[in-house]
Amino acid sequence: MSVRLRPRSSHRVGSLLVLLLALAAVSLVGAPAKTLAAGGLWKGTAEGIRVDGGQLTSGEVSSSSAANYQVELSFFFSVNSHGQLSGGGSGYYTDAHWHLSGVNGKEGTFGCEPPVSAAPFKVDVSGHRSGHELLLDLAIPGASESNEAYNCGANYTGFATTSHYMSESLEVVGGNKLHISSIAPTSRTLEKTEETGDPENMKTHVHIWSIAVTPPGVGSGGGSGPGGGAGGACSLSLTRVAARPSPGHAGKPIFVSFHLSAPAHVALVLAPSGGAPSTVVAGNLPRGEGELVWGGWLGRLPAPAGQYQLTVQAKACGRTRSQSVSVKTS
Repeated sequence: MSVRLRPRSSHRVGSLLVLLLALAAVSLVGAPAKTLAAGGLWKGTAEGIRVDGGQLTSGEVSSSSAANYQVELSFFFSVNSHGQLSGGGSGYYTDAHWHLSGVNGKEGTFGCEPPVSAAPFKVDVSGHRSGHELLLDLAIPGASESNEAYNCGANYTGFATTSHYMSESLEVVGGNKLHISSIAPTSRTLEKTEETGDPENMKTHVHIWSIAVTPPGVGSGGGSGPGGGAGGACSLSLTRVAARPSPGHAGKPIFVSFHLSAPAHVALVLAPSGGAPSTVVAGNLPRGEGELVWGGWLGRLPAPAGQYQLTVQAKACGRTRSQSVSVKTS
């Protein structure tokens, strides 16, 4: 089995969000008036990236592993008159790859990419209001990754496994206690790196989550409305584009930060030296400081050391703005 990934498309993300909002409207038809009067629907999106690496030495066997898991979430929620948050959404994997290689003593070298299966899942939303702040609890307990038994060659085999790496990753960065403004758009990037094990079995886990939440009645970019579209007051500028770390590390995440003068649909486009460009992530972001992340992989493998161009493309107010930054990895 292999993971079925949906193409990154602003039209698909928009259609999914429209469907979620329509379902929310249906579920709220029979709700008490005081619930609806508490403020309407908040809209949110999130992208999660987890990059794992490991080195294992056991007897005559030595191995190294690298894994990349990425998910995208769309969700909504409302706040009732008692300040309680309730809502939900859906998510899906945009990447799920695992590469394993090493030496099995006299049997020789081995290497394989065990196929990973990862199905769409639900997003649970809860929390409460405190003054002009919301304490948001996001959870994806149904997100899981699984692989069948595998044979990497050189008489090196492994059992079938099921994991909940991305569900755990959201908890690790604090997805269950997000402080969100109740009156203005909020955009957050949460990061955490973990190192576990000992010199003979060392593992590194990099967790990166970008989360954006928009209150009711506030434009989210790309259309009409306050600061977001065809209104005469809308003006789009894209400035302060920068990458970190620079220089970077081969196969590891690169963060690209920027500033938007208006809510916009923003994409991060990657172009290896001499290679074709491709969009690695896209979504709607509020005005102000923003950040998108490239996970450090090309296709099914960690990207090799080299020169890469990362371009931020922002669309809003009937205009498109682009800026690029080059990063060398080693």
